Amino acid sequence: MPLLVSLQLALYALLWGAGYVALKEERPAILQWLGYALASATATALLAWRPDGPVWLTHTGSSAATLLSLVLGGRGVVRFLGLAPNDRLFIAVGCIAVVGLGWIGPYDAASRVALATALNIVVLMAVFLQTRKRFIAEFGPRIAVLAAFPTLALVCMNLYFLAQGLMRGSVAIAGTGVVPVATWGVTLVSAAAFNYLFLFLVGYRMQQSLQRQASHDALTGLPNRRAMEQRLQLEWDRSLRYGKPFVVICADLDHFKRINDQHGHATGDQALIAVAKALQATVRDTDHVSRFGGEEFVILMPEAHTERDGVPLADRLRAAIAELKLTGPAGQSITPTASFGVSGWLASDKDREHVLRRADNALYEAKDQGRDRVVLKAE
Repeated sequence: MPLLVSLQLALYALLWGAGYVALKEERPAILQWLGYALASATATALLAWRPDGPVWLTHTGSSAATLLSLVLGGRGVVRFLGLAPNDRLFIAVGCIAVVGLGWIGPYDAASRVALATALNIVVLMAVFLQTRKRFIAEFGPRIAVLAAFPTLALVCMNLYFLAQGLMRGSVAIAGTGVVPVATWGVTLVSAAAFNYLFLFLVGYRMQQSLQRQASHDALTGLPNRRAMEQRLQLEWDRSLRYGKPFVVICADLDHFKRINDQHGHATGDQALIAVAKALQATVRDTDHVSRFGGEEFVILMPEAHTERDGVPLADRLRAAIAELKLTGPAGQSITPTASFGVSGWLASDKDREHVLRRADNALYEAKDQGRDRVVLKAE
């Protein structure tokens, strides 16, 4: 059993080492988990060396290595979630461990285990309290509960040994004999749960990132044409089923080619980003904004009417863009404008393309009429 646990933890270290080489984006967290696996493997190897090895290594050393593994594993979780590790706490815990374990020595098993397990619990709970909200926000409550399992299992095991140490009774993990099978079992299961869970979460995050790249514009962060067409189809199906109307607004920046030619593509990109932010800040919470291609944007308004809702929103969007003040590379002022076409769902429409085509035709009419205006095409 001891050799099995040590071998398993060493294999986790190899996996995290391969992950560090292959996954550049997650390296800050993976480096910590690599250290966690190595420290855990060292701790279990020292425990397995009992009762033949030097007591300072097999007893004091194993306690220190276990604490180090928890600190590194916790720092990895914190970094993985994009938070800043509480290194002041970890340094304080490390200092207490060095002084306390060195002063107690390997022979006072109860005191040593009481101190080590108390510090283990502090580290585990500190990481749990710091990361629980971020975990739920990114991965949802179900995965957050699964992620809490290894932590809670280790907390329970450490609470048991802490109670044993405080009562100054027989603490099997700290004695001169072999470690009980139950302890190895908890270590094996909690380590497997932790490593497999975060291997899964790293892969899950990569999948989410790829899906976002496929459905979102890299420059503005808005949903792209593909995503908007899917959303339009969903809204179209809902309108057919329940008879609820929706509005489509097509927007196009005026003289965008002139901005690129006169001020450079970097300034053009800044204009697109600024316009995207202005659109998002102006629409309703239930509306959807997308970059449809080039300098064209499409806004979808669920459960809305063209004249009552669509045209007023398009007017507000036009005004919001006209209020933008951009600066060119030479410090010159740039004031962008945009033209808008508005249309809505009709019961006589054959498919969603009819609505989109009407809004697009209204947009071109706005261009023909002089730009920087809103045109409604109801039929």
